[in-house]
Amino acid sequence: MLANFLGKSNPINFIVLLLLFFAAFFLHFLLDFFFARPILNSSVEIVGILVFFTVLFFFVNFIVAKNHLTFDNSYALLFYLLFISFFTSYFIDYQTLFVCLVQLFFLRKIYSLQTLNEIFKKLFDAGFWLGVLAIIDPFLSVFFVLIFAALLAGKMVRFQTLLIPVIGFCIPVFLFFTYHFWFDQTDRFTSHFLLYTSYDFSLYSENRFYAPLGLLFVGIFSAIFMKLGKALYLNKTLKKSWIQLLIHLLVSSTYILFVFERNGSELLMAAFPVALILANGFELIQKRWLQESILLFLILAAFSLPLVL
Repeated sequence: MLANFLGKSNPINFIVLLLLFFAAFFLHFLLDFFFARPILNSSVEIVGILVFFTVLFFFVNFIVAKNHLTFDNSYALLFYLLFISFFTSYFIDYQTLFVCLVQLFFLRKIYSLQTLNEIFKKLFDAGFWLGVLAIIDPFLSVFFVLIFAALLAGKMVRFQTLLIPVIGFCIPVFLFFTYHFWFDQTDRFTSHFLLYTSYDFSLYSENRFYAPLGLLFVGIFSAIFMKLGKALYLNKTLKKSWIQLLIHLLVSSTYILFVFERNGSELLMAAFPVALILANGFELIQKRWLQESILLFLILAAFSLPLVL
């Protein structure tokens, strides 16, 4: 039933999945309230956060559908929602959600490069949004690798295509520097881009991270194993998008490994490639009963893990 319902992409799927996320969100909220650790203190904050999440989900659904990153289904959106549900308490922050939204603006340009039209404009926009991300968190500059990967996949490596995203990247950074220069704060600008990290991963060894991360790791490994066997037989467009997804996952993992402050919110940067890879593997499962069982298990896990961890 679930697999049949989500096997096609249509507006009602988005609404149902959004309501499912709202239910999981309020479960997290009630648990935090019960244990006297509320993150949101007013109904206005709750509504604001839910609106922000709705916008994020809309953009994710738009990017997936517009660029045909999966077959015609809603699995990618479901897995994205489930990823968010596993770590909701760590993503309820306006700055974190804003960074994710800007990242989706960037990813929209990156994945649309496979259509090979308005290349220069897309490259400039991608560089610009990445520059905005670098101002917020310099470690996010590592996503520049995705631009070069897209150029290599599309065989578009030329002087102009390499230069344009760099120019786009430099514009917001230059404006950021101008602001600090005007107020004689160039030392703050310089210190902002000094990259240093810590290697304390103890946060991820806690049960609240260990269990869902282990579940996601098993799912990702299984999806990659199933998809790689068919990768050579995919058409050119699907093959390029699949390779780009794997690179995206690698870059996101690199960011998580080297980011200075680890509080759980950094995992949101990996939500998009994880959801897409899981969806690409899941849609290859031929047995409907197995699809139904996996979906039911994951949805129940999204609701039950907060209760037991």
